[in-house]
Amino acid sequence: MKKLKGLSSALSERPRFSKVSKLKNIMNRRTELKYLFLILVIFIAACIETDIYLPAFPDMMNWFSASEGAIQGLLTWNFVGICVSGPLYGPISDAFGRKKPLIVSLGMFLAGSLITVFAQNLDQMLWGRILQGLGSGGCFTLGTAIIFDAFQKEKAISATTKLNTIIPLIMAGAPILGGYLNQSFGFRSNFLTILIFVAVSLFICLFFFEETLPQEKRTKLQVKSAANDFKVALSNLPFWQVTLIVSILFSGYIAFLSGTAVLFVVEFGMSKALFPFIQGAILGGWVLGSLFLNKAVSKWGIPKVKKIGTSLTVAGGLIVSVMSVFFSRDPYLLTTGMVLYSFGANWMIGLYFPEGMEILPHIKGVTASLLTSVRLLAAALIVGLSSALYNGTIYPLAAIIFGTIAITLPTVLFYEKRQGESTSENRPLSTPTSIGH
Repeated sequence: MKKLKGLSSALSERPRFSKVSKLKNIMNRRTELKYLFLILVIFIAACIETDIYLPAFPDMMNWFSASEGAIQGLLTWNFVGICVSGPLYGPISDAFGRKKPLIVSLGMFLAGSLITVFAQNLDQMLWGRILQGLGSGGCFTLGTAIIFDAFQKEKAISATTKLNTIIPLIMAGAPILGGYLNQSFGFRSNFLTILIFVAVSLFICLFFFEETLPQEKRTKLQVKSAANDFKVALSNLPFWQVTLIVSILFSGYIAFLSGTAVLFVVEFGMSKALFPFIQGAILGGWVLGSLFLNKAVSKWGIPKVKKIGTSLTVAGGLIVSVMSVFFSRDPYLLTTGMVLYSFGANWMIGLYFPEGMEILPHIKGVTASLLTSVRLLAAALIVGLSSALYNGTIYPLAAIIFGTIAITLPTVLFYEKRQGESTSENRPLSTPTSIGH
């Protein structure tokens, strides 16, 4: 009888427990959506601030009476700002929490955006872009940290996958939106759009963001310990091989995007209304690579996808190089090669970036900051090089694309020979820190 009563009692309690469990799941789901929305808002401004104004380069050259190299310097120094600030936000936020450093970074981002909207000369615009970079670096670093604070490991990877699907689409649409704004309202409307997104982000973070790193999980800011961790990473050859692959490929992609912003319109006579779609096609190659990467890995495995990505990148780069010789003023053929390069480079970066994170798993914060910062610094230097070599032809850009292949292909072969295919196949495909640029 007691057993029957116990069973009856348990059965009567089941609906109540079921309702509680269901309500708890709904609350968890709402919390997850809240943080996904917050992180997306943080990332949007940081993701579009490099691409949205590229179609406005020719008009900015005219308004500021500046050279192509000087205008491209706005992109170069912005990347330097991101590169310098990125590694600092991680240890600072580990010591003081995520919210305060995030508000500081968004505050700098907002100040820089205000300067760019009202800048009356190129020097003022340059300082605005540097401040935007210093603030934008915090958005990427802290946004990624918030993901892994707010979600458990499996859900964090799921959240990252969702963001990695949405953000490239935003990036691909940025130059098209920028081209429309520039045509309809002038180049300052691009910077005003960035300002609005940053202001909204700051408002949401100030009044709706709850700290995700509790006091008991914070660590003291130890400069000596951090310096030792950086020393370990800096002396590791496989880590630097992976970093070189990721950085050089990304740099070629960015150099072509920024260089053609002036070349195709000013030298080749392409309409300013059409050019954003050319940029959108190159970014589209990147987006498609991102969308199909996980499916390709599930079907073929990491080693084979690496080989396919490498082959596509090399093929795309060679097409750009050959077309620059025989059809040097045909933007469509040159763009076709670059779309292929972008697709393949995305697969390579998408696989080698997390692999670099796993080489030194005990100092992932350091490796993440170095991978991100070196990638952006390399992009800044190579964009600066393409500006210095600019002569009104496609040849300097084609040489840079060919150079990226000449550097990365031997590095990939040497790295894979040392690491072995089996090691690569067993490494997890999680790309928490590869969100955005």
